Amino acid sequence: MEDSYDVIVVGAGFGGSACAALLAKNGVRTLLLEKNAQVGGKALTMSKGGFRYELWPVSGGPTLNSQFEAVLRELGMEGEVQLLAPDAAGVLLYKGRSGRYEAQVTPALPRPPEDALSMASWLGLKPDELADVARLFADLTAMPAEQIDELDDVTFAELLARYNPPQPVVSYFGMWSNIVFVVPLDMLAASEAVRTFQDFTRGGAMRYTAGGYGRVAEAFARAVECAGGEVRLRTPVQRILVESGVVAGVRCADATYRAPIVISNAGLQPTVLRLVGEQHFDLGYVSYVKGLAPSWGLMGVRYFLDCPVFRYPVYIAYSDDSYWDAGRFLQAKAGHVPEDVLVFIVVPSLYDPALAPQDGQCVLAATLCSPDPSAAGGPDAELLWCKLEETVERLWPEIASHVEAKERYGTAQVSALTRDQVLPGQGGECIGLGQIVGQCGRHKPSPRAPLRGLYFVGCDAGGYGCGTHQAVDSAVKVAPLVLEEHRARQGES
Repeated sequence: MEDSYDVIVVGAGFGGSACAALLAKNGVRTLLLEKNAQVGGKALTMSKGGFRYELWPVSGGPTLNSQFEAVLRELGMEGEVQLLAPDAAGVLLYKGRSGRYEAQVTPALPRPPEDALSMASWLGLKPDELADVARLFADLTAMPAEQIDELDDVTFAELLARYNPPQPVVSYFGMWSNIVFVVPLDMLAASEAVRTFQDFTRGGAMRYTAGGYGRVAEAFARAVECAGGEVRLRTPVQRILVESGVVAGVRCADATYRAPIVISNAGLQPTVLRLVGEQHFDLGYVSYVKGLAPSWGLMGVRYFLDCPVFRYPVYIAYSDDSYWDAGRFLQAKAGHVPEDVLVFIVVPSLYDPALAPQDGQCVLAATLCSPDPSAAGGPDAELLWCKLEETVERLWPEIASHVEAKERYGTAQVSALTRDQVLPGQGGECIGLGQIVGQCGRHKPSPRAPLRGLYFVGCDAGGYGCGTHQAVDSAVKVAPLVLEEHRARQGES
């Protein structure tokens, strides 16, 4: 069986589904293939026992003026998806100089300027530290684009060091780098950090979606079908076909689908090394692809509670010792984990009460880990799971008596659901390729492969920003490139 299309998109994560929708809307005969039973990739929304929730904690940013809004608007679907931005979206818990966790409630919308004093008090800053810290935040907020472009080869830690910030500020940005990018601040590209910081400052963060975070990707998939395209679920792609040196379609278990253009949302490395095959690329490109580094992973616990314990949708707890830089990551791999680990929690029903049974709560708790799915059952993973549960139960002791069920999850489940492991130590990454020096800005992998007709979309190529926003930003940039090639091919024929 063979069917022919103008474009085939492999993978219906946020990037793949958005790109497919934009192409279909422009009259391109599009086929969107997804190996899972639903779309959304790493941010899909699942259902169990009356709860709807994500694989792990997920919230988005920027809240305002995001690419989510831009694509939904272009597709004419603004009214079909409700983006939620509560006044009190989250709580930041920081254990610093006081020796105890101090709370700062934060909105999903941009903070008013007067909140800067509240933040300084929360971090425990001294009066003689305020001027330099204010200069740092002012420069990050107002830095012009051309100056940001010069920071592709500078780590965020190096940029911060120019201001000699006190430890509470370093810890704050260490946590922020871990949560937003799932990489360490001493590897994070400063250009990526500053662009995203500006987006959050102007547009807020901790946005969610009514019905579950994955609803946005589901809307994109519906848009494909409304525009005359096709979406096929439970259809894993076994091979991207190459004939006479150009892309020719894809092969699945029961069918072959033909198209002169294939866009992969399956990850750059799995696409090149497995779906296409190294033999179709020159050795230099293969070596480059193998050398790309992923983000870290998230592992954690889902708590199903019989009554409300948490009051806010998002919690992030950290200390001067619990955020990870590159050195601490290596220490954790060697079994040296601090008393308190960094904790990231999302309670979906506190955004949308319809996502849980009456009086119930599903609490998604996570901490950082290696992206290696083969290590998910090892002693390092067991240590981190135990430390995470200890920290959660110490911070919220009332949770223990209200747990009806709990599930552990780790990088093995992430890899099985979303991303094939094709290289040692990779596959269970939270985002995709790490947003580190050498892989961002002008060094970002090109969305156009050196094989005619092959493109990449999602967090591995073309976009910038926080998680799913980066994926959709990639789709916004990749769709016009593909449309241009499609129209050129029509002209050739």
